[in-house]
Amino acid sequence: MEPIFRLVQLETGIVELIMDLPQEKVNKLTTSVMAELESVLNKIHADQSIRALLFSSAKEGVFIAGADIAEIDSISSSELGFQKARSGQRILDKLEALPFPTIAVINGACLGGGLELALACRYRVATDHPKTKIGLIEVSLGIIPGFGGTQRLPRLIGLERSLPLILGAKKLDGNQALKKGIVDSVFAHEVIHQKALAFAKNVMNSDDKFIRARRRPKGFISWILDRTLLGRFLVYQMAKKDVLAQSDGHYPAPLSALEVIKQTYGGPVEKGMEKEAHAFSQLVITDICRHLIALYYTDEVLKKDPGVVASSLPKKIRYTGVLGAGVMGGGIAWLMSNNDLSTRMKDVSWDAIAKGYESAMTIYKQLTKRRRLERREANLKLHHISATTDYRGFSRSDIVVEAIIEDIEIKKKVLAELEKEVGADAIIASNTSALSITQMASVLTHPERFVVMHFFNPVNRMPLVEVIPGKQTSPETVASTVAFAKSLKKTAIVVQDCPGFLVNRILLPYMNEALLMLEEGADLEEIDEVVLRFGMPMGPMTLADEVGIDVCYKVAKILEGGYGPRMKVAQSIQLIYEQKWLGKKSKMGFYDYSGKERKLNPHIVEKVMGIGRSNSTALTDETMVERCLLIMINEASRCLEEGIVTRPDYLDMAMIMGTGFPPFRGGLLSYADHLGIAYVKDALLRYADHLGERFAPSDLLTQMAREKKTFRGGQS
Repeated sequence: MEPIFRLVQLETGIVELIMDLPQEKVNKLTTSVMAELESVLNKIHADQSIRALLFSSAKEGVFIAGADIAEIDSISSSELGFQKARSGQRILDKLEALPFPTIAVINGACLGGGLELALACRYRVATDHPKTKIGLIEVSLGIIPGFGGTQRLPRLIGLERSLPLILGAKKLDGNQALKKGIVDSVFAHEVIHQKALAFAKNVMNSDDKFIRARRRPKGFISWILDRTLLGRFLVYQMAKKDVLAQSDGHYPAPLSALEVIKQTYGGPVEKGMEKEAHAFSQLVITDICRHLIALYYTDEVLKKDPGVVASSLPKKIRYTGVLGAGVMGGGIAWLMSNNDLSTRMKDVSWDAIAKGYESAMTIYKQLTKRRRLERREANLKLHHISATTDYRGFSRSDIVVEAIIEDIEIKKKVLAELEKEVGADAIIASNTSALSITQMASVLTHPERFVVMHFFNPVNRMPLVEVIPGKQTSPETVASTVAFAKSLKKTAIVVQDCPGFLVNRILLPYMNEALLMLEEGADLEEIDEVVLRFGMPMGPMTLADEVGIDVCYKVAKILEGGYGPRMKVAQSIQLIYEQKWLGKKSKMGFYDYSGKERKLNPHIVEKVMGIGRSNSTALTDETMVERCLLIMINEASRCLEEGIVTRPDYLDMAMIMGTGFPPFRGGLLSYADHLGIAYVKDALLRYADHLGERFAPSDLLTQMAREKKTFRGGQS
C-alpha cells in the first residue's frame, strides 16, 4: 500500500511533510489518513534533529479539501459521531504539540477539516492563486467543525473575526485570509515552496511576537468586544441575530456552533474540545445533515455531467452577445463581463441600452459596497460590455443570448434576423422562460445550433441555468452550452422541451394556488407568512412582485394553453395585470412599494379577496402550506413521468437553485418522500374531491404509492 505522507529533508533541521492521497484527485481526511498521520507525527515527535516542519500537499490546487463526506454520511449514532470527533481532535493535538515551528503551506483548497489541520500548525502561509480557498464550511453540511475549529480559530483571530467565518461557512482567498489573521503570509503560487522555506528559517531564528500580534484585531473597541463580558455578550447577540436573519432558525448547526463558542471561549481548551465533539455528534445524525450531504453529492455529479454525449469537445466561448437590454439582458451582460468575456449588447434604442448598462452597474455597485470587488476591478469588468442598436460586432460572437420580450412572434422575427448576422458556427440561445424551442427553431436555417439557455432572475444571485435542446439541436451545441454555463459559475441542468420547461412548470401552479386561496378569502399576508415559516425564501405574492406580475401572467397563460384546465389561470392575476400593477418595477403589485417601507396594496382586498368564496374551505395554516406544496409535488412527478428531467435529485437541485426551495428539507421530492408517497396521493385525492382536477394525482404517484416506492430509492 502506497504511503499517504512523505517526509523530505530540505535543509539541516528542516523537513517537509508532504500529503498525497493515492488514486485521489484531492486530499481528504479519512479514518485511514488520520491513522497514518498519527503514526507519522509520533515518529516526528521522537526525532530530535528536526527544528522546523513544513506541512504541504502534492495535489495541484488542493491542500486538503476537508474530511471524507462519505464517512460523515455513514455515521449512524451520536456515540460514533463523538468518537470520530474526539479521535480527530486527539491527532491534531499531537500536531499542535510538536516542540518546534510547524508551517502549513496552503497551495489551494483548504476547507473544513483541512483548515482545522492548518490551524493546529503554529503558522500558515498561502498562495495568491484563485484556487486557494480557505474556510470552515461545516455548517453548510448541517454540522459544525469537529476537529477543533470552534476552539482554535476564535483563539487565533478573536471572536469578532471568527464568528462570521464559522457561522456563515465563508470561503476566503489567500489575501482575505491574511487580512483576517488566519494566514501569516501570502506568496505567488509559483514560488510558494521557496518562500515557505525562507519563512521557516525566519521563525526558527527570531521572536514571532510581531506575527502573533498581527493576527488579532487592533483598537480599544476590538479589545472591549473580545476581552470583556459585556463586549462578548454583544458580539454573541449580533451573531445570533445575523444567523436568524439568514436562516430563520431552520438550520441548527450555526446556532449550535455559536453556543459551543459562547460556552467555551476563554476557558480550558480541553473542555471546549469535548463540547465541540458532543455538539458535532448530535448534529451529524439529523435529517438536515443527511439532506445537505445528499445535495452536496448531487452538486458534485452535476459539476461533472456534460449534459449530453457529444462527439467533439465543447466549443470555446470568448466573445458573447446579448439581445435585449432589459433587466434580464442587463443581468446576463453583467454575468458575461464579470467572467471577463467581451460582451456586445443590442437593443432597439440607446435609451433601452442605457437601462441595460444601469442594471449591470447596479450589480457592480452592490459588489463594491459589500467589498466583494475593488472599484477599479469593477470598472475594468464593466468595460467588457459594449453596445449597439444594430448587429454590428455580432459576427464574431461565439454565442448570442436572446433576452427580449416573451412574445413568440417577435422572438421568431428577431432570431431569424440574428441568424443572418452571426458566424456559421455561433450558438444562438434564447433566455425564454416558457416558450417552445421547437416553435422558435422553425424559422431558423440551422436549428442544430439553437438552444434555450434559461437564466433565472436575478442573474447575479440565482445559480441555476436550464439548458433545453430542441428536436434538432446538436449534441455538440448542448455540450458547449452546458460547459459555458459552468464556466460562468452556474449549475446547468438539461431538461426537455415543454411549456414552462421544468422549474416554471412546477413553480407557477404553486403561485396560482396561492392566488386561488386568496380568491377564496385567505389573508394575503398570512399566505406569504406561512410559506416563509415553511422555509421558502419569500411568499408567493412577494415572489410575483419580484418577478413581475406581467411576466407571471404571461407565463401562466402559456402553461394554461399547454396543459389545459388543470393550470387554469386564477382570475386575480389577470385583474391585477389589467390594473398595470406589475410589482416592484411599477412600485405597486400585491404590495405597495412607493414608500420607504413595503405595505399591503389596499386595493387588493376589495378587488381580489373573496371572489371565489363559493369554493372556500377551512384555510388553516397547514391547509395553505399543504395545497401549495402538493400541487408542486404532483407537477414534479409528471415531469419525471414524461422524462422532462432524468433524475429526481436533479429536479430537487433545480427547485432549490431556481426557486429557493429550502435545502434543509432536501428538495421537493425528498420532502415528498418524507411525507410518504401514499399520504401525498391520498391528500391529493382529498383535495381533488372539492377543488377539481388540478389536484388529481399523477399516474406515477399512484403507481409509486401502490408499490410503496420513494423518489430517492427504496421502499416507503
